Amino acid sequence: MSYDYLKGRKCMVWTFMGNSRMYQALAAYGDRLSQVGLFSFKVSRTGIITESGVAISNMLTYINRWPHIKWLLTISNDGTNSIFAALRDNTDGAQDTFLSEIVRIMEKYPWCDGIDIDLEKGDGYSTHAASTAMFRNIYNTVKGYDSSKLMNICLPGMNSINGSVGGENWCVYGDLNAYCDTAAIMSYGMAWAGSAPGAVSPRDWLEGIYDYAVTVMNPEKIFFGLPAYGWNWQIYDLPANLGKTYRGTSNTYYAAKNWMTGQYNFTDDAPPQPFIPILAYWDDYDMVPWALPQVYDFMEGRDATSYEYPLMNGTYNRRHYLTAYSKEQHTEFGTIYVDADGTTSSYSGIVSFENGVATLGDAGSATYTFSVSSAGTYDIAIRLCYPFWDKNGIYVSIDGNTTHFTESRLWWPYWRSTFWTTLASNISLSAGTHTIVISVDVKGVQFYGYRVCSSFSEAPSAGSATFTLSPRHFIDVDGNECQPDRAFKLTCEMLRRKPDSALIWYEDFRDYGVLQTNYWTTLSGSWTVWREDEYSESRVYSHLDGSGKLAWQYDGFSDIHLRAACPGQVQNHAPAFSPPHSCPGQTNGR
Repeated sequence: MSYDYLKGRKCMVWTFMGNSRMYQALAAYGDRLSQVGLFSFKVSRTGIITESGVAISNMLTYINRWPHIKWLLTISNDGTNSIFAALRDNTDGAQDTFLSEIVRIMEKYPWCDGIDIDLEKGDGYSTHAASTAMFRNIYNTVKGYDSSKLMNICLPGMNSINGSVGGENWCVYGDLNAYCDTAAIMSYGMAWAGSAPGAVSPRDWLEGIYDYAVTVMNPEKIFFGLPAYGWNWQIYDLPANLGKTYRGTSNTYYAAKNWMTGQYNFTDDAPPQPFIPILAYWDDYDMVPWALPQVYDFMEGRDATSYEYPLMNGTYNRRHYLTAYSKEQHTEFGTIYVDADGTTSSYSGIVSFENGVATLGDAGSATYTFSVSSAGTYDIAIRLCYPFWDKNGIYVSIDGNTTHFTESRLWWPYWRSTFWTTLASNISLSAGTHTIVISVDVKGVQFYGYRVCSSFSEAPSAGSATFTLSPRHFIDVDGNECQPDRAFKLTCEMLRRKPDSALIWYEDFRDYGVLQTNYWTTLSGSWTVWREDEYSESRVYSHLDGSGKLAWQYDGFSDIHLRAACPGQVQNHAPAFSPPHSCPGQTNGR
């Protein structure tokens, strides 16, 4: 007893390829097909239908062998917009001619089960009514000739009205439902010859098309398209430099499999490139195979054997990457002879000490002493923090030689964070005791300590990562040891982000007394800070709550982009700022 492959399912294909494998598949697997479009008819902008492509005479053997298949005459415009428009608008009677031509070919091939309309590259949504009317007229013509004849229509993949990724918004599934017996939705082509590499039919797109189609059309009518082809994208140079219009070259599924398994090589299937299987894998999410031509080992960002902050591991579209959202100071000290924090018992004026940090207030000054055992040349580095832009200056001296440290640049990587800077470079110190004195320039600057060392250097760094690879010989398809003819090259896959405003200040309202500082002023209304746990000593989640106008009081900057998370209302008060950012309600300030 033979197996019924079509029980509870339908499958439609087209005789597009016309090669020997197509005929072999029809002969061997016709029992798995329910509907076939005979891709043998082209329509011109005058409405005349001509026969081209796979000859009908070549198909008669298979038509007679598989009587259960619905054999439809496929009429295509080869994706030519001018033909679609002429038929839609009945330019010079093109649609009238087209309708009579449809009857003619059905009369010529009376055994056909109906017509398959493959008209592509229509126009935008403004033409949807006229486009629907054209399909209605085709449907009525087919049924008027013989009501038993079927009409299939090929429709672009869409996940909503106006939801075509290729601009084919003339198509409204719900309007066309009444004018077809079946609809083959071409849910492929999200990635194409001119696109970036990607899945031809990504899962999320397919699910969107399916969900939309079955809600506005009779689900029993729908054929859901799946691609039996792929693309080989060349991304190492611009297409124009390679003599091509687009990056992609199409492959059948069978050809793609041969590339992956090493049946083809990249020197026209001749030496010197061996026949080596390339790196390929199955994407369990999009349910598609991927291959990287001439790639034999591959790591994602998270596969690093080690990496350092501020690099961090993230995921985007199921790809694992390393990225840095800011830079951290990278320091080198050589040999460290003295390492001291900001604590001292020798001070005058207002100086506060906490956890090894000295904060200078009114007339604040603090003195530190250290000793070196031998005379020589040293570097001295100090560690500071400017907690806000108006707390940005301090005087520091070494043995009476004073340096003024200050910062006023709008963007600087170390605002509101600790950083090391040079107090003295290649300074000659005698053996014995030396003195460092810090004194106030602007109240609130924090002094974390100092180091006496052999060689100090610093630079902003996005971090580094280490990967371990193991180049080796391979085994070709004949079992011989080999290696790529061009040896190995190391390449990196990078994504450059679009430029964004540099984040110079972030306010999350998690610190106590934020609104009571002199950085904010209430112009009108009432503002409070809501805290997730009012009594917690930690910086718990908080947000600004209230209504009216709240101003940020600082006019030392220009060219500011002030951004807030809405709902809420935020208004700047400094005249050098950009226009106020306002939104009513509650804000999570930033």
